[in-house]
Amino acid sequence: MHPEDLSAISSVISQMLLGVLFVVGVIALRVYLFWRRLNRRRQDIERHNDAGTIGPTGLVQGAVLPWHYDQLAHVGTGGQAAVSLDQRVLKPSVGVKLFVLGLCAAMMYFVTQVTGQQGELQTVDPGTYGAIMNAICLFAALNGVVYIFTFETRYDRDMLIVTRMMFVRREYRWKNLWRIADDGAYELHLFFEPGGKAKVLKHSVGIEEFKDFALAQIRRNRTANA
Repeated sequence: MHPEDLSAISSVISQMLLGVLFVVGVIALRVYLFWRRLNRRRQDIERHNDAGTIGPTGLVQGAVLPWHYDQLAHVGTGGQAAVSLDQRVLKPSVGVKLFVLGLCAAMMYFVTQVTGQQGELQTVDPGTYGAIMNAICLFAALNGVVYIFTFETRYDRDMLIVTRMMFVRREYRWKNLWRIADDGAYELHLFFEPGGKAKVLKHSVGIEEFKDFALAQIRRNRTANA
């Protein structure tokens, strides 16, 4: 084999090795950054747990609601929760209802969109696959409206009651509460042991008073178990 051929092969191998090292380096950097982010999240969770304050829900946090949507959803959350039978009742705010209705209207618009053809409006034929996707979108829109307009949280000095979709109802004892967290978008997660996890819509009327009450229960439980 000629020296020129050996030199060309050596050059190709060197380039391949450099490419492999570059890819490995990029992957290693991403893994390191991901691990560091998880470690910081873990430390943040532990810090909030020790302080008895509201922190992230877990190591892998959900996406944060965009600022303008979050501001809209917060409209109406500052009022007092309704009172019924010695229980305070949290219901979704006007802002979050408008947000969900607007989102559902946008979904329905895209499902039922029309195109102009020769000056006349004609409904687009989506085909079988498109019809299935349209049905899924319409179901998701309807499910979102029913979910928001029927979601209810009740609480008194002893118990938390969360009702979803009108019929799904769960009860929790405040004496079992040990942690409360924010998922970053829509819900507060309350952890009970025993009892499991309760999810409360954070864009609700009277939510600030509810958070103060829940945090007070955590402090009381820690004092009782000290």
